[in-house]
Amino acid sequence: MIGRALRAAPATSINTLVLLLCQVLGIAGVVSIQFVGSLVGERLAMDMRLATLPVALLVLSSALGTWPASQLMRRFGRRPCFIAAALLSAGCLALAARAVDRSDFALFCTAVLGVGLQGAFVQQYRFAILEGQESSRAPRLLTMIQLASAAGIVPGVSLFGLLEGRTSSYMPCALLILAALQVAAALAFLAYRPQEARVAEAAAAPDARARAMYWPMVAMGAGAFLVMSLIMVPTPLQMCGIERSSVEQASWVIQVHLLSMYLPSLSVGALLRRVSIAQLQGLGLLFLLVGFLISWLPGFEGHLVGLALVGVGWCYVFVTATTLVARSRSGAERFRAQGVNDLCVFAASGVASLTSGALLSVLGWSGLLYLGVVLVLNLMALAWSVHRS
Repeated sequence: MIGRALRAAPATSINTLVLLLCQVLGIAGVVSIQFVGSLVGERLAMDMRLATLPVALLVLSSALGTWPASQLMRRFGRRPCFIAAALLSAGCLALAARAVDRSDFALFCTAVLGVGLQGAFVQQYRFAILEGQESSRAPRLLTMIQLASAAGIVPGVSLFGLLEGRTSSYMPCALLILAALQVAAALAFLAYRPQEARVAEAAAAPDARARAMYWPMVAMGAGAFLVMSLIMVPTPLQMCGIERSSVEQASWVIQVHLLSMYLPSLSVGALLRRVSIAQLQGLGLLFLLVGFLISWLPGFEGHLVGLALVGVGWCYVFVTATTLVARSRSGAERFRAQGVNDLCVFAASGVASLTSGALLSVLGWSGLLYLGVVLVLNLMALAWSVHRS
C-alpha cells in the first residue's frame, strides 16, 4: 500500500520530502564536526595552536568541493552524486570515530576532509528542491530547507552532550550514530526522482547602486563570517578546556548559536517590508557588537546569550550583504561575481577557524573578544561609509 502511494505521488512531492529529510541528516553530520572538532583537537593535537585545525579543514574541503560537486552532478546527475556523498560522509564519520578511539589526530583530520566534501553537496540541496517546481513556491521551499537546516543542528550537537555521562567513549559512539544517519540519507535518496528544471530564471538588469557596492558588500559578508567564526570555533575550547564546563553545557551554547544563525532568516522578508537593507544591516552589526560584549560575562549564561546574539547579528549582516551582491550583477556575469563572493566568504571563515585556537592561546579569552569588538567596529564604519554615500 505504501509503495502504491509513493508511486502515485507526484515526483516533486517525493523529492521535496527526501531533500528535507536529507538536509536534516546532512547538516547533522557537518555540524557535529564543527562542534566536536576543536575539542578533539585540544585533546589530541600536540600543539594548542592546532586545536581548531579540524574545523578549518572542514571549511576548506567544503569550499574546494563546491565547484567539483556542481560539475559531477552536471555529468552524472544529482541522485548518484547525492548517494555517493552521503556514503562518503558515513565512512568518514566512522573513520573519525576510529581516530578518536585510537587518539590519532592525523587520521581524524583526514576523516574531516570527507565530511567537508559532503557539506559541498548538501549546499546543492537548496537548488535541487526548486527543480520542477513552480516559481511561486520557491520562497516557501527555501524557508522549509532553512528550517530543515536548523533541525539538523539538534542531533549534530546534542548527541555528544547526551552520551557524555553514559559512556567514557561518548565521542566515538556519537560519531558512529551520525555515520548511521548518513547511511539512512543515502537510502532515502533511492526514492529521489531526477527532475529537469522547468522554471527559467529571469535575467533582470542589475541594480546600479548595488553594483557600486559590490566589493564593500563582499567585504561585509566575509567580515561577518570572520567575526562569527572567531568566537564560535574556540568557545568549546574555552568552556571545556579552560573553564572546565561540561560538554553538555558547551553543546547547548553551540546549538543555540547555530539556531540563532538560521532561524532569524525567516523574519528577513517581513523586516525588509518595514525597514531598508541598510537599517537591517546596521541592526545586525549592533547585535554582533552586543553579543561580543555580553560574552565577557563569566559562566554559562554569558556564553549562551553572547553567542546567540552573535548568531542573530551574523544572519542579518550576511543576508543583507548577499542580497546586494546578488542584485549587483546579471546574466552570465553574476556567476563569476557570486563565485568570487563565496570564495572570499569561505576564505574568511577558514582563516578564522584555523587561527582562533592560536589566538585563544596567545591572547586569552578577553584578548580574543577585544579583537572581535575591533573588527565589528570596523565593519560598522564600512557600512556607515557605504550606505551614507
